[in-house]
Amino acid sequence: MSPIRTQHDWSLRKQILDYLSGQIEKGALIPGALINVRKLTEELNISRTPLREALAQMEVQGLVTIMPQRGVRINALTYDQLLDIFEILGALESQALSTVFDKITPRKIDTMEKLNERMAQYIEEGKSRQYHEANIQLHRVFLDLSKNEELKNTISILKLRVFSFALKSYRDRFKREIVKEHKTFISLLRNRERDQAVAFLKDIHWKFNYPENFVRMDGSEGS
Repeated sequence: MSPIRTQHDWSLRKQILDYLSGQIEKGALIPGALINVRKLTEELNISRTPLREALAQMEVQGLVTIMPQRGVRINALTYDQLLDIFEILGALESQALSTVFDKITPRKIDTMEKLNERMAQYIEEGKSRQYHEANIQLHRVFLDLSKNEELKNTISILKLRVFSFALKSYRDRFKREIVKEHKTFISLLRNRERDQAVAFLKDIHWKFNYPENFVRMDGSEGS
C-alpha cells in the first residue's frame, strides 16, 4: 500500500475518498467490515484529521457508519434500501438520458451493445465482478455525455453502495433479466425513441419488477 502525499488538504481528502471507494469496489473492504483508523493512517502515512474528514463525508453518503470508540463500519445494504436506491437511480439516470439523448451516436450505441454481450458472456463464465463492472460501463456510455457533474457524482456514490451487494447477492436469473432489458433499451436508442427509452429506463429497468428470490439475502450460493 503506497503512502498518500499531497500539498493540499482538499486534494488529500479526495485521494483518501478515492482510495477507500476503490477498496470497496475491489472487495478489500466488504459490508460489515471495520476500518482500523489508526492502522490506516500508518499504512497511508497520513494524519487522522483528513482521514476522519473523509470518513465523515462517506458517512453522509451512506457508505460507512462511524461508531465512537469502536471504529468505522462499512455499511451493508438491506433489500428495502436496494429498492429505494433503484428508485432514485431510475429518476436520475432517466433525467440524464433525456438531456443527452441527441448526443448518443450509433457508435456509442454499438459500444453499449458490445458491453451487454460481454455481460451475457460473463454470466456463463461465472465472472461476477466483470459482469457488474461491464454493467456500470454500459450506463456510463450515456451518463458521461452529461455536463451535470453533481448528478453524475450522486449516481456514482449510489452505485458504489449497491456494488458490494450486487456482487454477492444477484442471482444469475436476475443478471440475465438485466441483459434482456439492456437489449430492449438499446433497441429504443437505435430507433431514436426518446420518450420510450426514458420511460423504460425509469419505470422498468430501474424498477425492481422481480420476485425477492432473484437476489440472495443470506449470502447463499446458487443461481
